[in-house]
Amino acid sequence: MTGFALFAAFPPPSIWEMPVDPSTMPPIPFMPTLQPFPVIVDHSYIFALTLNLLMVMSRVLVVGSGAGGATVGMELAKRGVDVTILEAGGYPKIGTEMRALGMYTGGMFGPGEFSRDGVEILRTVMVGGSSFVTLGNGVRSLQGELLGFGIDLEDEFVEAESELGITPCPVENLGPRTRLLMGASEELGFEMKPMPKFIDFTRCKGCGKCVLGCVSGAKWTSRNSVGEAFRYGAKLLMNHKVLNVLHGDGEVRGVRVSTPDGVKELEADRVVLSAGGLGTPVILQRSGLEAGSNLYGDLFVDTFGLVKGADFGSELGMAALVDEFHESDGFIMSPMVEGPLDLLTNRMPLGRKMTALRGGQLIGLMTKIKDEATGVVDADGGFTKPVGTVDREKVDKGYEKSRLLLEAAGAEPGSIFRTHIRGAHPGGTAGIGRVVDGGLETGVSGLYVCDCSVLPEAPGKPPVLTLVALGKYLGKQMAGL
Repeated sequence: MTGFALFAAFPPPSIWEMPVDPSTMPPIPFMPTLQPFPVIVDHSYIFALTLNLLMVMSRVLVVGSGAGGATVGMELAKRGVDVTILEAGGYPKIGTEMRALGMYTGGMFGPGEFSRDGVEILRTVMVGGSSFVTLGNGVRSLQGELLGFGIDLEDEFVEAESELGITPCPVENLGPRTRLLMGASEELGFEMKPMPKFIDFTRCKGCGKCVLGCVSGAKWTSRNSVGEAFRYGAKLLMNHKVLNVLHGDGEVRGVRVSTPDGVKELEADRVVLSAGGLGTPVILQRSGLEAGSNLYGDLFVDTFGLVKGADFGSELGMAALVDEFHESDGFIMSPMVEGPLDLLTNRMPLGRKMTALRGGQLIGLMTKIKDEATGVVDADGGFTKPVGTVDREKVDKGYEKSRLLLEAAGAEPGSIFRTHIRGAHPGGTAGIGRVVDGGLETGVSGLYVCDCSVLPEAPGKPPVLTLVALGKYLGKQMAGL
Protein backbone atom coordinates (compact mmCIF):
# COMPACT_ATOMS: atom_id res chain seq x y z
CA MET A 1 0.00 0.00 0.00
CA THR A 2 1.46 3.36 -0.95
CA GLY A 3 1.69 6.28 1.49
CA PHE A 4 -1.11 8.12 -0.35
CA ALA A 5 -3.28 5.00 -0.40
CA LEU A 6 -2.68 4.42 3.29
CA PHE A 7 -3.75 7.99 4.07
CA ALA A 8 -6.91 7.51 2.01
CA ALA A 9 -7.63 4.13 3.57
CA PHE A 10 -7.41 5.60 7.08
CA PRO A 11 -9.35 8.86 6.82
CA PRO A 12 -8.45 11.66 9.24
CA PRO A 13 -10.22 11.34 12.58
CA SER A 14 -12.49 13.89 14.12
CA ILE A 15 -10.47 16.98 14.96
CA TRP A 16 -11.18 16.23 18.65
CA GLU A 17 -8.97 13.12 18.44
CA MET A 18 -5.92 14.98 17.24
CA PRO A 19 -2.89 14.65 19.57
CA VAL A 20 -2.22 17.77 21.61
CA ASP A 21 1.33 18.40 20.39
CA PRO A 22 2.32 16.80 17.07
CA SER A 23 5.94 17.91 17.58
CA THR A 24 6.39 15.38 20.41
CA MET A 25 5.66 12.37 18.18
CA PRO A 26 8.41 10.34 16.46
CA PRO A 27 9.01 11.22 12.79
CA ILE A 28 7.56 9.18 9.94
CA PRO A 29 10.37 7.68 7.82
CA PHE A 30 11.04 9.96 4.85
CA MET A 31 9.98 8.31 1.57
CA PRO A 32 11.55 9.83 -1.55
CA THR A 33 9.33 7.71 -3.81
CA LEU A 34 5.91 6.17 -3.45
CA GLN A 35 7.06 2.71 -2.47
CA PRO A 36 4.84 0.28 -0.60
CA PHE A 37 5.63 -0.06 3.10
CA PRO A 38 3.99 -2.76 5.19
CA VAL A 39 3.81 -0.89 8.51
CA ILE A 40 0.86 -0.10 10.70
CA VAL A 41 0.60 3.64 11.28
CA ASP A 42 -1.89 5.41 13.53
CA HIS A 43 -4.02 7.48 11.14
CA SER A 44 -4.33 10.35 13.65
CA TYR A 45 -0.52 10.44 13.69
CA ILE A 46 -0.41 11.01 9.91
CA PHE A 47 -3.19 13.57 10.06
CA ALA A 48 -1.45 15.49 12.82
CA LEU A 49 1.87 15.48 10.95
CA THR A 50 0.16 16.63 7.75
CA LEU A 51 -1.53 19.46 9.60
CA ASN A 52 1.76 20.37 11.26
CA LEU A 53 3.53 20.58 7.90
CA LEU A 54 0.83 22.93 6.64
CA MET A 55 0.90 25.21 9.66
CA VAL A 56 0.65 28.92 8.97
CA MET A 57 3.59 30.32 10.89
CA SER A 58 1.82 33.50 11.90
CA ARG A 59 2.05 34.59 15.52
CA VAL A 60 -1.25 35.84 16.89
CA LEU A 61 -1.78 37.27 20.36
CA VAL A 62 -5.36 37.18 21.66
CA VAL A 63 -5.90 39.54 24.58
CA GLY A 64 -8.64 38.12 26.79
CA SER A 65 -10.28 34.72 27.14
CA GLY A 66 -13.97 35.63 27.19
CA ALA A 67 -16.52 34.46 24.64
CA GLY A 68 -15.08 36.47 21.74
CA GLY A 69 -11.37 36.03 22.39
CA ALA A 70 -11.48 32.35 23.30
CA THR A 71 -13.50 31.57 20.17
CA VAL A 72 -11.11 33.45 17.89
CA GLY A 73 -8.17 31.66 19.52
CA MET A 74 -9.81 28.26 19.07
CA GLU A 75 -10.77 28.88 15.44
CA LEU A 76 -7.24 30.00 14.56
CA ALA A 77 -5.45 27.29 16.54
CA LYS A 78 -7.42 24.47 14.96
CA ARG A 79 -6.34 25.80 11.56
CA GLY A 80 -2.68 25.63 12.50
CA VAL A 81 -2.07 29.24 13.48
CA ASP A 82 0.41 29.92 16.28
CA VAL A 83 -1.80 31.46 18.99
CA THR A 84 -1.08 32.77 22.48
CA ILE A 85 -3.98 33.89 24.69
CA LEU A 86 -3.06 36.55 27.22
CA GLU A 87 -5.39 36.67 30.22
CA ALA A 88 -5.15 39.45 32.80
CA GLY A 89 -6.75 37.29 35.48
CA GLY A 90 -6.22 33.83 36.87
CA TYR A 91 -8.15 30.61 37.43
CA PRO A 92 -10.03 31.13 40.72
CA LYS A 93 -11.80 28.47 42.74
CA ILE A 94 -15.57 28.36 42.48
CA GLY A 95 -18.64 27.10 44.30
CA THR A 96 -19.48 29.68 46.99
CA GLU A 97 -20.80 33.22 47.00
CA MET A 98 -17.70 34.54 48.75
CA ARG A 99 -15.44 32.97 46.12
CA ALA A 100 -17.65 34.38 43.38
CA LEU A 101 -17.40 37.85 44.88
CA GLY A 102 -13.65 37.62 44.39
CA MET A 103 -14.11 36.90 40.68
CA TYR A 104 -15.75 40.24 40.00
CA THR A 105 -13.88 43.51 39.62
CA GLY A 106 -15.68 45.25 42.49
CA GLY A 107 -14.79 44.70 46.13
CA MET A 108 -15.90 42.99 49.32
CA PHE A 109 -18.88 45.36 49.63
CA GLY A 110 -20.25 44.67 46.17
CA PRO A 111 -19.31 42.85 42.98
CA GLY A 112 -19.48 45.71 40.49
CA GLU A 113 -17.49 48.75 39.46
CA PHE A 114 -19.32 52.06 39.70
CA SER A 115 -19.38 54.74 37.05
CA ARG A 116 -18.75 58.32 38.07
CA ASP A 117 -22.51 58.80 37.93
CA GLY A 118 -23.28 55.85 40.19
CA VAL A 119 -24.20 53.02 37.79
CA GLU A 120 -22.84 49.63 38.80
CA ILE A 121 -21.31 47.49 36.04
CA LEU A 122 -20.66 43.79 36.66
CA ARG A 123 -17.74 42.04 34.99
CA THR A 124 -15.01 39.54 35.77
CA VAL A 125 -11.32 39.38 34.89
CA MET A 126 -10.41 35.69 34.84
CA VAL A 127 -9.99 32.75 32.49
CA GLY A 128 -13.35 32.50 30.77
CA GLY A 129 -14.24 36.12 31.39
CA SER A 130 -17.83 36.98 32.14
CA SER A 131 -19.06 33.91 30.24
CA PHE A 132 -18.12 31.98 33.37
CA VAL A 133 -20.75 33.75 35.47
CA THR A 134 -23.58 34.09 32.96
CA LEU A 135 -26.86 32.23 33.24
CA GLY A 136 -26.19 30.29 30.06
CA ASN A 137 -28.59 32.19 27.81
CA GLY A 138 -28.10 31.48 24.10
CA VAL A 139 -30.26 33.93 22.16
CA ARG A 140 -29.38 35.63 18.90
CA SER A 141 -29.00 39.39 19.15
CA LEU A 142 -28.18 42.19 16.68
CA GLN A 143 -28.09 39.81 13.71
CA GLY A 144 -29.90 42.27 11.44
CA GLU A 145 -27.93 45.26 12.68
CA LEU A 146 -24.61 43.52 12.00
CA LEU A 147 -25.81 42.48 8.56
CA GLY A 148 -26.25 46.20 7.87
CA PHE A 149 -22.46 46.52 8.26
CA GLY A 150 -21.87 43.64 5.84
CA ILE A 151 -21.38 41.02 8.57
CA ASP A 152 -23.55 38.01 7.78
CA LEU A 153 -23.40 35.67 10.80
CA GLU A 154 -26.10 33.18 9.82
CA ASP A 155 -23.64 30.30 9.25
CA GLU A 156 -21.72 31.17 12.40
CA PHE A 157 -24.89 31.30 14.48
CA VAL A 158 -25.95 27.87 13.24
CA GLU A 159 -22.48 26.48 13.89
CA ALA A 160 -22.30 27.98 17.38
CA GLU A 161 -25.80 26.81 18.32
CA SER A 162 -24.82 23.28 17.36
CA GLU A 163 -21.43 23.29 19.10
CA LEU A 164 -22.76 24.83 22.30
CA GLY A 165 -25.77 22.49 22.33
CA ILE A 166 -28.24 25.36 22.61
CA THR A 167 -31.78 24.25 23.30
CA PRO A 168 -34.85 25.82 24.95
CA CYS A 169 -35.03 25.01 28.64
CA PRO A 170 -36.99 21.74 28.95
CA VAL A 171 -40.29 21.90 30.83
CA GLU A 172 -39.00 19.51 33.49
CA ASN A 173 -36.14 21.92 34.26
CA LEU A 174 -38.44 24.89 34.87
CA GLY A 175 -38.53 25.71 38.58
CA PRO A 176 -41.68 26.43 40.62
CA ARG A 177 -41.26 30.22 40.42
CA THR A 178 -40.85 30.08 36.66
CA ARG A 179 -43.92 27.88 36.29
CA LEU A 180 -45.95 30.29 38.40
CA LEU A 181 -44.82 33.26 36.34
CA MET A 182 -45.51 31.46 33.07
CA GLY A 183 -49.05 30.79 34.26
CA ALA A 184 -49.45 34.41 35.33
CA SER A 185 -48.15 35.57 31.93
CA GLU A 186 -50.76 33.50 30.15
CA GLU A 187 -53.50 35.02 32.32
CA LEU A 188 -52.31 38.55 31.50
CA GLY A 189 -51.90 37.82 27.78
CA PHE A 190 -48.08 37.91 27.76
CA GLU A 191 -46.05 35.25 25.98
CA MET A 192 -43.43 33.78 28.29
CA LYS A 193 -41.46 31.03 26.55
CA PRO A 194 -38.56 28.78 27.59
CA MET A 195 -35.17 30.48 27.29
CA PRO A 196 -32.62 28.96 24.87
CA LYS A 197 -29.65 27.79 26.97
CA PHE A 198 -26.13 26.51 26.38
CA ILE A 199 -26.58 24.05 29.22
CA ASP A 200 -26.37 20.27 29.22
CA PHE A 201 -29.63 19.57 31.02
CA THR A 202 -28.66 15.96 31.71
CA ARG A 203 -26.04 17.38 34.09
CA CYS A 204 -27.81 20.51 35.36
CA LYS A 205 -28.72 20.28 39.06
CA GLY A 206 -31.06 23.26 39.01
CA CYS A 207 -29.10 24.76 41.90
CA GLY A 208 -29.57 28.34 40.70
CA LYS A 209 -25.88 29.11 41.15
CA CYS A 210 -24.88 29.76 37.54
CA VAL A 211 -23.47 33.17 38.49
CA LEU A 212 -21.07 31.52 40.96
CA GLY A 213 -19.56 29.27 38.29
CA CYS A 214 -21.21 25.98 37.35
CA VAL A 215 -19.90 23.33 39.76
CA SER A 216 -21.53 20.48 37.81
CA GLY A 217 -19.93 21.48 34.49
CA ALA A 218 -23.33 21.57 32.79
CA LYS A 219 -22.99 25.11 31.43
CA TRP A 220 -20.79 26.02 28.47
CA THR A 221 -18.29 28.78 29.15
CA SER A 222 -15.44 30.09 27.04
CA ARG A 223 -13.11 27.99 29.17
CA ASN A 224 -14.31 25.15 26.94
CA SER A 225 -12.98 27.04 23.90
CA VAL A 226 -9.73 27.87 25.67
CA GLY A 227 -9.31 24.15 26.35
CA GLU A 228 -9.93 23.28 22.71
CA ALA A 229 -7.46 25.93 21.57
CA PHE A 230 -4.90 24.43 23.94
CA ARG A 231 -5.50 20.99 22.43
CA TYR A 232 -4.47 22.41 19.07
CA GLY A 233 -1.28 23.90 20.43
CA ALA A 234 -2.35 27.36 21.61
CA LYS A 235 -0.74 28.76 24.73
CA LEU A 236 -2.49 30.45 27.65
CA LEU A 237 -0.61 32.96 29.80
CA MET A 238 -2.51 33.96 32.94
CA ASN A 239 -1.95 37.10 35.00
CA HIS A 240 -0.68 38.86 31.88
CA LYS A 241 -2.33 42.28 31.69
CA VAL A 242 -1.82 44.07 28.38
CA LEU A 243 -0.98 47.73 28.87
CA ASN A 244 -0.84 48.91 25.26
CA VAL A 245 -0.39 47.74 21.69
CA LEU A 246 2.96 48.23 19.94
CA HIS A 247 2.63 49.50 16.38
CA GLY A 248 4.49 51.52 13.80
CA ASP A 249 4.12 52.56 10.17
CA GLY A 250 0.48 51.59 10.35
CA GLU A 251 1.18 47.98 11.31
CA VAL A 252 0.89 46.09 14.57
CA ARG A 253 4.14 44.91 16.21
CA GLY A 254 2.98 43.27 19.44
CA VAL A 255 1.94 44.30 22.94
CA ARG A 256 3.42 45.63 26.13
CA VAL A 257 2.24 43.51 29.04
CA SER A 258 2.49 43.46 32.81
CA THR A 259 3.42 39.96 33.98
CA PRO A 260 4.26 38.35 37.34
CA ASP A 261 7.91 38.81 36.27
CA GLY A 262 7.60 42.49 35.35
CA VAL A 263 6.67 44.47 32.26
CA LYS A 264 7.58 42.81 28.95
CA GLU A 265 7.13 43.39 25.25
CA LEU A 266 5.75 40.51 23.20
CA GLU A 267 6.06 40.56 19.43
CA ALA A 268 3.28 39.39 17.16
CA ASP A 269 2.23 39.52 13.54
CA ARG A 270 -1.40 40.08 14.52
CA VAL A 271 -3.20 41.05 17.72
CA VAL A 272 -6.85 40.54 18.69
CA LEU A 273 -8.16 42.65 21.57
CA SER A 274 -10.93 40.90 23.50
CA ALA A 275 -10.63 42.58 26.89
CA GLY A 276 -14.29 43.62 27.01
CA GLY A 277 -16.27 46.80 26.66
CA LEU A 278 -14.42 48.47 29.53
CA GLY A 279 -10.97 46.92 29.06
CA THR A 280 -10.45 47.11 25.29
CA PRO A 281 -10.99 50.89 24.93
CA VAL A 282 -8.43 51.52 27.67
CA ILE A 283 -5.81 49.51 25.78
CA LEU A 284 -6.66 51.27 22.51
CA GLN A 285 -6.42 54.74 24.03
CA ARG A 286 -3.14 53.93 25.73
CA SER A 287 -1.92 52.85 22.31
CA GLY A 288 -2.71 56.24 20.80
CA LEU A 289 -5.93 55.14 19.11
CA GLU A 290 -9.36 56.68 19.46
CA ALA A 291 -11.89 54.63 21.42
CA GLY A 292 -14.05 54.73 24.53
CA SER A 293 -17.14 56.68 23.48
CA ASN A 294 -20.65 55.27 22.88
CA LEU A 295 -20.58 53.08 25.99
CA TYR A 296 -23.79 51.21 26.71
CA GLY A 297 -24.19 49.28 29.95
CA ASP A 298 -26.62 46.45 29.12
CA LEU A 299 -28.66 47.84 32.00
CA PHE A 300 -31.09 45.84 34.11
CA VAL A 301 -33.09 45.87 37.34
CA ASP A 302 -34.58 42.98 39.28
CA THR A 303 -38.08 43.23 40.72
CA PHE A 304 -38.93 41.01 43.68
CA GLY A 305 -41.90 40.13 45.82
CA LEU A 306 -42.82 37.64 48.54
CA VAL A 307 -45.38 34.85 48.18
CA LYS A 308 -46.75 34.20 51.65
CA GLY A 309 -46.39 30.59 52.78
CA ALA A 310 -44.29 29.56 49.77
CA ASP A 311 -41.17 27.43 50.04
CA PHE A 312 -39.76 27.54 46.53
CA GLY A 313 -36.26 26.16 46.96
CA SER A 314 -33.53 26.58 44.35
CA GLU A 315 -34.03 26.72 40.59
CA LEU A 316 -32.40 27.68 37.31
CA GLY A 317 -32.41 31.44 36.74
CA MET A 318 -33.69 33.09 33.56
CA ALA A 319 -35.23 29.80 32.41
CA ALA A 320 -37.95 31.65 30.49
CA LEU A 321 -38.25 34.85 28.50
CA VAL A 322 -40.76 37.56 27.58
CA ASP A 323 -39.34 39.39 24.57
CA GLU A 324 -42.49 40.76 22.94
CA PHE A 325 -41.69 44.27 24.25
CA HIS A 326 -38.12 44.32 22.95
CA GLU A 327 -38.87 46.01 19.64
CA SER A 328 -41.66 48.32 20.81
CA ASP A 329 -40.48 49.34 24.29
CA GLY A 330 -36.82 48.29 24.41
CA PHE A 331 -36.84 45.69 27.19
CA ILE A 332 -37.19 41.99 27.95
CA MET A 333 -38.27 40.21 31.15
CA SER A 334 -37.10 36.92 32.62
CA PRO A 335 -37.65 35.08 35.93
CA MET A 336 -34.74 35.75 38.27
CA VAL A 337 -33.83 35.30 41.94
CA GLU A 338 -30.63 36.63 43.47
CA GLY A 339 -28.63 34.90 46.16
CA PRO A 340 -28.38 36.19 49.74
CA LEU A 341 -25.02 37.90 49.21
CA ASP A 342 -26.30 39.64 46.08
CA LEU A 343 -29.27 41.06 47.97
CA LEU A 344 -27.18 42.10 50.96
CA THR A 345 -24.69 44.00 48.78
CA ASN A 346 -27.44 45.66 46.74
CA ARG A 347 -27.91 49.42 47.14
CA MET A 348 -31.34 49.45 48.77
CA PRO A 349 -32.80 50.03 52.24
CA LEU A 350 -31.82 47.61 54.99
CA GLY A 351 -35.40 46.40 55.34
CA ARG A 352 -35.41 45.25 51.74
CA LYS A 353 -32.04 43.56 52.17
CA MET A 354 -33.58 41.42 54.89
CA THR A 355 -35.73 39.67 52.29
CA ALA A 356 -32.59 37.59 51.76
CA LEU A 357 -33.62 35.80 54.96
CA ARG A 358 -36.93 34.81 53.36
CA GLY A 359 -35.47 33.40 50.14
CA GLY A 360 -37.94 30.52 50.04
CA GLN A 361 -40.78 32.98 49.55
CA LEU A 362 -38.95 35.27 47.14
CA ILE A 363 -40.04 35.47 43.51
CA GLY A 364 -38.63 37.85 40.92
CA LEU A 365 -38.17 39.07 37.37
CA MET A 366 -35.28 40.75 35.62
CA THR A 367 -35.95 43.65 33.29
CA LYS A 368 -33.10 44.12 30.81
CA ILE A 369 -33.24 47.21 28.61
CA LYS A 370 -31.73 48.28 25.32
CA ASP A 371 -30.02 51.34 26.81
CA GLU A 372 -28.60 54.38 25.07
CA ALA A 373 -24.88 54.40 24.22
CA THR A 374 -24.14 57.64 26.05
CA GLY A 375 -21.23 56.61 28.27
CA VAL A 376 -17.49 57.17 27.96
CA VAL A 377 -14.51 55.07 29.08
CA ASP A 378 -11.33 57.02 29.81
CA ALA A 379 -7.74 55.91 29.34
CA ASP A 380 -7.34 55.56 33.12
CA GLY A 381 -10.18 53.02 33.26
CA GLY A 382 -12.73 55.34 34.82
CA PHE A 383 -16.06 55.70 33.06
CA THR A 384 -19.36 57.53 32.97
CA LYS A 385 -22.71 55.96 32.12
CA PRO A 386 -25.60 58.39 32.51
CA VAL A 387 -29.08 56.94 32.71
CA GLY A 388 -31.23 59.42 30.82
CA THR A 389 -34.96 59.91 30.58
CA VAL A 390 -35.41 57.41 27.76
CA ASP A 391 -33.63 54.64 29.67
CA ARG A 392 -35.50 55.38 32.90
CA GLU A 393 -38.80 55.16 31.04
CA LYS A 394 -37.81 51.71 29.73
CA VAL A 395 -36.87 50.59 33.24
CA ASP A 396 -40.14 51.94 34.65
CA LYS A 397 -42.26 50.22 31.98
CA GLY A 398 -40.48 46.93 32.64
CA TYR A 399 -40.94 47.35 36.38
CA GLU A 400 -44.67 47.99 36.05
CA LYS A 401 -45.20 44.92 33.90
CA SER A 402 -43.03 42.88 36.29
CA ARG A 403 -45.18 44.12 39.19
CA LEU A 404 -48.33 42.97 37.38
CA LEU A 405 -46.82 39.55 36.73
CA LEU A 406 -45.61 39.13 40.32
CA GLU A 407 -48.99 40.05 41.76
CA ALA A 408 -50.72 37.65 39.36
CA ALA A 409 -48.30 34.95 40.54
CA GLY A 410 -49.32 35.52 44.15
CA ALA A 411 -46.78 38.02 45.46
CA GLU A 412 -48.07 40.34 48.18
CA PRO A 413 -48.41 43.83 46.61
CA GLY A 414 -46.79 45.57 49.58
CA SER A 415 -43.72 43.34 49.41
CA ILE A 416 -42.77 44.20 45.83
CA PHE A 417 -39.61 46.24 45.27
CA ARG A 418 -36.84 46.65 42.72
CA THR A 419 -33.06 46.77 42.89
CA HIS A 420 -30.83 49.62 41.77
CA ILE A 421 -29.84 49.89 38.10
CA ARG A 422 -26.90 47.74 37.07
CA GLY A 423 -25.20 46.59 33.88
CA ALA A 424 -23.68 43.24 32.95
CA HIS A 425 -22.26 43.23 29.40
CA PRO A 426 -20.94 46.74 28.68
CA GLY A 427 -19.94 47.51 25.11
CA GLY A 428 -20.04 49.83 22.10
CA THR A 429 -16.71 51.48 22.92
CA ALA A 430 -14.89 50.31 19.77
CA GLY A 431 -17.92 50.11 17.54
CA ILE A 432 -18.10 48.75 14.02
CA GLY A 433 -18.08 51.64 11.58
CA ARG A 434 -16.32 53.92 14.07
CA VAL A 435 -13.24 52.16 15.49
CA VAL A 436 -13.20 48.89 13.51
CA ASP A 437 -14.35 48.03 10.01
CA GLY A 438 -16.57 45.18 8.82
CA GLY A 439 -13.63 42.81 9.23
CA LEU A 440 -13.26 43.91 12.88
CA GLU A 441 -9.87 45.45 12.06
CA THR A 442 -8.78 48.83 13.40
CA GLY A 443 -6.90 51.50 11.44
CA VAL A 444 -3.70 49.70 12.42
CA SER A 445 -3.12 46.80 10.05
CA GLY A 446 -3.20 43.49 11.90
CA LEU A 447 -4.93 44.85 15.01
CA TYR A 448 -8.43 43.47 15.52
CA VAL A 449 -11.14 43.69 18.18
CA CYS A 450 -13.64 40.96 19.06
CA ASP A 451 -15.78 41.54 22.13
CA CYS A 452 -18.82 43.58 23.19
CA SER A 453 -16.97 46.80 22.45
CA VAL A 454 -17.46 46.32 18.68
CA LEU A 455 -21.24 45.97 18.86
CA PRO A 456 -22.84 48.99 17.17
CA GLU A 457 -25.58 49.36 19.79
CA ALA A 458 -26.90 47.76 22.95
CA PRO A 459 -28.50 44.40 22.15
CA GLY A 460 -31.01 44.52 24.99
CA LYS A 461 -30.65 40.74 25.12
CA PRO A 462 -27.93 38.37 26.38
CA PRO A 463 -25.00 38.82 23.92
CA VAL A 464 -22.86 35.71 24.47
CA LEU A 465 -24.06 33.75 21.44
CA THR A 466 -23.48 36.77 19.21
CA LEU A 467 -19.93 37.12 20.55
CA VAL A 468 -19.21 33.46 19.84
CA ALA A 469 -20.54 33.90 16.30
CA LEU A 470 -18.37 37.02 15.84
CA GLY A 471 -15.36 35.06 17.13
CA LYS A 472 -15.97 32.36 14.55
CA TYR A 473 -16.43 34.97 11.84
CA LEU A 474 -13.18 36.74 12.69
CA GLY A 475 -11.24 33.50 13.10
CA LYS A 476 -12.26 32.41 9.61
CA GLN A 477 -11.44 35.82 8.16
CA MET A 478 -7.98 35.84 9.73
CA ALA A 479 -7.33 32.28 8.56
CA GLY A 480 -8.12 33.36 4.99
CA LEU A 481 -11.30 31.30 4.62
